[in-house]
This record gives sequence, structure tokens and C-alpha cells, in this order.
Amino acid sequence: MSRLVTVIAAVIATVNSALGSSVTCTEKERQNHPALCFMLQRAEDDLDDFVRVAQAHASQHGLLVGENWVDNTIPDVLAETQRLRRLDGQLPVVFAHGMGDSCFNSGMQHITAHASNLLGGVYATCIPTGKTQAEDTKNGYFLNMDASVDVFAAAIAKDPKLQEGFHAIGFSQGNNVIRGYIANYNNPPIHTFISVNGVNAGDGAVPYCRPSMTEGKEESVEFDMCDFLMEQAGKQAYTEFAQEHSFQANYWRDPRPSAFKKYQKFCQLAKWNNEAGFVNQTLVSNWAKTQGFVWVMASKDGMVWPKEGEHWGAPDPDDPFHHILPMEETEWYKKDLFGLRTAQENNKNYFETFEGDHLQFSMEDFDRWITTYLKNN
Repeated sequence: MSRLVTVIAAVIATVNSALGSSVTCTEKERQNHPALCFMLQRAEDDLDDFVRVAQAHASQHGLLVGENWVDNTIPDVLAETQRLRRLDGQLPVVFAHGMGDSCFNSGMQHITAHASNLLGGVYATCIPTGKTQAEDTKNGYFLNMDASVDVFAAAIAKDPKLQEGFHAIGFSQGNNVIRGYIANYNNPPIHTFISVNGVNAGDGAVPYCRPSMTEGKEESVEFDMCDFLMEQAGKQAYTEFAQEHSFQANYWRDPRPSAFKKYQKFCQLAKWNNEAGFVNQTLVSNWAKTQGFVWVMASKDGMVWPKEGEHWGAPDPDDPFHHILPMEETEWYKKDLFGLRTAQENNKNYFETFEGDHLQFSMEDFDRWITTYLKNN
């Protein structure tokens, strides 16, 4: 136990150091990553302004979960959920938010409290990767996946209500944080993982954006959020700088066969998937500790491509832009690279689909997932 405490303390110290440091791009980095450097500097100069722009972009595309849902019966949702007790026979529930969202936003607070109420008042909490709403939102862009998982794991380790295990629910890229926790920690273990529109299998196209960025764009021109996302998802995603400073670059899975070697070399997702050329058996062992996986796909998802990736499908390497392989035909399933096939053989995988776009599920859908997969487990 003392070794575990020492490791956790070291992780917290490392993460806190990373969170507290500013990023100054070199001239070469500005040339290679102009939009990323622009946004990093914008967040450094005026964090509130960056958050305003980021959340406006998220709101425009329906990424703020529960944004328009108001429950006047819960006057102080965050404080209330922190006081809720753990019920006999019912595990606590942990949430992770998506890009542009925050655990401090009212929508995430309401949906966390709503899940608790559905389960009889069980302890439920949303774990942020920043200490404030602004920092939590910013870190959804600039704190890479591995570092985000370390923050999440440190928060789990410090919460006495979670030490006997818990359920986890993720929205969009928040699922990568939960999936990363399962792969790299899973102690205390996640019993059941509900992944709502997760990018666990990566993303191979830029969502919703028609970027204005061209190769000849001058440095003096201000970049917008689509420029920023397009750049990270393009040819510059597979660099050490992008992988260190962009969460979105970490799960960019370029479908072109010509890009696969760079994906293997640089991308954090490749390491989690055991696609990087070597097998980390710890990832497989940790995956087996979770008893249930619920993979939820949006039938008209325009944010994640391919949407079938939410059910662990993947582009066919022989025809990536026209043929999507079902889960059973993917390499990660056939070779059981991280435990997906073993989970399927042990009847641990469940698949759900709702009609609509990314995160546009109904509360009836949400209630059904909670009561079907989490109640009395």
C-alpha cells in the first residue's frame, strides 16, 4: 500500500507541475502548429476569453450535455451530490465530460444528480481535470490524454467513497479518460462503463468544420476553433509537440494506410490499443477487471467518424473511406489486442443505439441505460 501511495503522490506532483506551467511555442513550433500555438497563447493571455469561445463552439454543436435541461427541484446540485451516501448493494457513479464541457457546468451537475436520484440517492460525482470551470474546459483541449487520466486517477484515489469500486459514464471524449483509467489503473475498479458516443476507437475526420485555414494564411490572421481542430486532426497531429499539448491529437486515427506508421510511433491511442508494435499486457489485465461495457452509438453522429467506432468498428485499411469494418472484423478484435474479444466472449459487451446526432440522446434513453445496466449491480 505504501508503494501505491508513493506512486500516486508522484503522479499528483507531476500533473500539478504540468498544469501550473505555461507553454511558449518556439518559432519552429509556431510554423508547424500555428493554430495550436495561437490557441495556447490565447488561453495563456486571457483564459476567460478562450473558454467563452470554446464553450460557444461546443454549444453550437450540441456538445454541452444537459445544457437546456433545468430541474428546479435541485437548487445546489454539486453540493447535494457530494453529500449523498453510498447505498448498500449499489455502487457509486462517476462521470467524465466531453470536449468544451465542464463538470462545473449546470448541465453536467444536473445529469449527475439525476443519475443519483434514479439509483435511490447513491453517491455520484463528476470528476474534472481542472480546479475551476475555466481550467477544466481548457484542459479538455490542452491537457493530453495520459495526463488527463493521471488527474482522474488521482481524484479517484483521494475519494474515500470510491475505494470499493464504482460505475463510470462518459460523454464523447470523456470516455477516453475513463477508458484510459481502465487500461492504465482500474484500481479501484470500474464495474460497469457506459460510453455515450465515445471516441475510444479514435476519430478519422474533422467534425462539423469547414475551416478557413490555407497553407498561405498569414500569422497576423486570427484562427478560429475549426482551424485549431483541423490542424490537430491533420498531418501535424503525429508530432511530439501535438501529442504533448492537444487532447484531440491523441485520438486522431488517420484512416489512410500511409499514415499508420506515424500513428504507431506518435499517437497515444495506438499505445492504449496495443497497436504501437508491442503488447503491454497490463492493459489487457486491467480491461478484464471491468464487468460490463455499454457502447452507445448515435445513428446520425456527425461529430465522430466513423460513427461505428462508437461500437468499435473501424475503417477498412483496404478501402478506408468507403467501407467500415464491424467490430468482429477489426484487427484489435481478431487479435484481442487489449481485451475486447475476451470481453465479448464473456458476454461483457452491450450495444445501444439512439436516433439522432452526437450527444443528442433523450432523457428517456439516459434513464433506460442507467436503470438497465447500473441498478443494483
